[in-house]
Amino acid sequence: MEVILILVTGCTGFLGSAIVKSLLESGHKVRGLARHGGPFKDGSITGIDIVHGSILEPETLARAMEGVEKVIHLVGILVETKGQTFSGVHLQGTKNVLQAAKDANVKRYLQMSSMGTRPHATSKYHQSKWLAEEAVRSSGLNITILRPSVIFGPYDEFTTMFAKMARYSPVLPLIGAGENMMQPVWVEDVAQFVNKALNDQQTFDKTYELGGPEQLTFKTILTEISKATNKRRAILPIPLPVLRLQAGLLEKLHPKPPLTLDQLIMAQEDNVTKQHPWSLYNINPMHFAEKLRSYIS
Repeated sequence: MEVILILVTGCTGFLGSAIVKSLLESGHKVRGLARHGGPFKDGSITGIDIVHGSILEPETLARAMEGVEKVIHLVGILVETKGQTFSGVHLQGTKNVLQAAKDANVKRYLQMSSMGTRPHATSKYHQSKWLAEEAVRSSGLNITILRPSVIFGPYDEFTTMFAKMARYSPVLPLIGAGENMMQPVWVEDVAQFVNKALNDQQTFDKTYELGGPEQLTFKTILTEISKATNKRRAILPIPLPVLRLQAGLLEKLHPKPPLTLDQLIMAQEDNVTKQHPWSLYNINPMHFAEKLRSYIS
């Protein structure tokens, strides 16, 4: 089998690490683009070629693309800071990666987007993701776009944060009534789908939404996290006006606010799908509570 070189941007992140591990275990040759030195410090992943650089620095992208045949673009941010904006990272960063890929004659490109991305989205996050998708669709490359729901697993920024709260706080905060629906998807399921779709021509020019097997309310998710920590905590609904006031203050005072007005907009929307693309590769996505207990406890 011919060994091809795959570039993964955001390779040292939560999802990137899982995808890199899946690709290496399948025998692929992988190069990662990383902003900082010393990736994979725990030694769990070896055999990857690292190029230090940034999607916002085109000269580093040119080096990273040398000899590459396929690109998986994962880089994204959840919160804007003074140095990083949604437009800069999601849109301009994606344009930079696309241009570097075309300059290097890369033919295959996979973009990680987000469920809820759509034209005329309310949140700035989803607006920037949609514009990035449009740039990908008009690139002329053989592209695939993936839109996962909230991805969970060890070291994520969602379940582990609330699990930490559950261990030390008598209550867990609930945004409003907590009736918005989510479809949590296991990180290794997403990594496996990426691995399979990357080499599958039937996914060219397609967009797939990836959700787990269950649609759960935010309140139910917090309850399951509390159970997994063996700490039965009270769940305290916090009115949205109070949260908006708090988020506005945090945005003004904190360099990387833990809560933003844009996040509150997204938290009021359902994040679910009717698609079930897992059947393309006979993947049975993992149930939330079962996998949660495997690492939270």
